[in-house]
Amino acid sequence: MFDGFLNIHKPPGISSFTAVNIVLKEIFATTPPEKRIKLGHAGTLDPIAQGVLVVAIGKATKLISYVQNQKKTYRGTFLLGVESDSEDTETEQRPVPNAKIPTREEILAILPEFTGVISQRPPIYSALKVNGKKAYDLARKGKSVALAERSIYIKRLTLLEYAFPKLELEIVCGGGTYIRSLGRDLARRLGTGAIMTALTRTAVGVFHLDDALPLVLQDQTPPDRKPCLYYLRPLRDAVPQMPTLIYNEENRVRLCHGIPVPLPADREWKEHERIAVLDEQGELLAIVRVTQKGLRSEVHFASLPAASGTQDAH
Repeated sequence: MFDGFLNIHKPPGISSFTAVNIVLKEIFATTPPEKRIKLGHAGTLDPIAQGVLVVAIGKATKLISYVQNQKKTYRGTFLLGVESDSEDTETEQRPVPNAKIPTREEILAILPEFTGVISQRPPIYSALKVNGKKAYDLARKGKSVALAERSIYIKRLTLLEYAFPKLELEIVCGGGTYIRSLGRDLARRLGTGAIMTALTRTAVGVFHLDDALPLVLQDQTPPDRKPCLYYLRPLRDAVPQMPTLIYNEENRVRLCHGIPVPLPADREWKEHERIAVLDEQGELLAIVRVTQKGLRSEVHFASLPAASGTQDAH
């Protein structure tokens, strides 16, 4: 069975859902259709955006939330002096009355205010739910949408280019950050407005744009390209910075039966800390959490050792 991640370069102009369906069709083109293959993606990119889209296949779909929690890097381009309801080019643009033309020095001076843990109100044109309905569906129908502010984390904010009205930033951030809204808030702090005109996600954790596989559009497969499953990345790439343990056969059996594994005594452990459990070949078997009673499985892919009569995990 196929288990792992594909690092896909999503082009602008299509949704993340469409991109995943294109991947699925390519897989079925080289794989017997009777095989059931589960797919998902980590971190939606709007149609306007391009760049890294991590597609999870098979067992990797259990790890989507861990990929989404990885650090992300974006390049965002903004047009100052205008606003729109969607905070990008999707909806009608409005000039901001009496908008200032900020200097480069003014922009650089306020960037530190938008780093660290900050509050952000998501855009009303987003997939967040309001009373069970997606905010953008309500907004497109002209209904009032109120989204609460929430905390996000911006690790680094860098000015790449500025020639009014065009502003380009590099943003390194945690999950849940809306780059459109970051541009909106930064511009208002400068006494103007902004809409996002382009966005490229250049990295999600260890998945980088330089290594991303271009989508095959309209059956135009390059003659020298191998099937996309050839580029499958291991499960461990979901948690590259997580502390690791290697389980012996006894502990693998305990893991499979849901029995807590005693804490190794070679280091201090913090309650609720998460640890990636590997086999002897370095493959991810599980993610476990430290509890007072030992290490409990949070998600696992291990099977019982072959001696017990079942197929060994790969």
